[in-house]
Amino acid sequence: MKLKNQLIVLFIVSQTICFGQEFKQDSHTYIKMLKNGTLFVRLKTSDLSITALKKQGKEKEAEEIRTKQEAENKAIVEAFKSEFSFCTVYFFYSNNSDAIKSGNCKDLLFDTNFQNVVSPNCSDFLVGEFDESETTHISAFIIKDKNYNQLKSPFPFLTKTNAKIVSTRSKADVIKDLNKRLNEFWAKNQ
Repeated sequence: MKLKNQLIVLFIVSQTICFGQEFKQDSHTYIKMLKNGTLFVRLKTSDLSITALKKQGKEKEAEEIRTKQEAENKAIVEAFKSEFSFCTVYFFYSNNSDAIKSGNCKDLLFDTNFQNVVSPNCSDFLVGEFDESETTHISAFIIKDKNYNQLKSPFPFLTKTNAKIVSTRSKADVIKDLNKRLNEFWAKNQ
């Protein structure tokens, strides 16, 4: 009985080590791909909320949501323009998510000056967005793979929007922190 328990523990430990090494190898691959490729940042459109409000005849509320979302998206783009240098970054709107996922990104990406990207590399990219973590439910800027699956540690996939429990950091502060963390991780994994 004791030998059986020891074998079970040994099996669990070996599987944990294997998964840990797999995550580490994936992280190395992702950081290299990102450094030499592109981060596609998904910007929300709030289309569903706006459409629903318009159907209810609430044009003013719909316009308020659209204006607020547009201002938030501009703040995100400006944060990347001023605080991010780790890799090339392009932006797309969430209503184009399926096309981007399928590799059809022609005429859907734009740069920090809101200019369309003429011939983007649609093969070596990761996706980032301000969202809630799947695992911790923390509001953060989260980096995902091409299929919008949240990456895992040790890759620095999550940069919290809250500095403390009650304070929210600016988009620029979050992106500055993201840039720092990616550069540090890159330096350790070359």
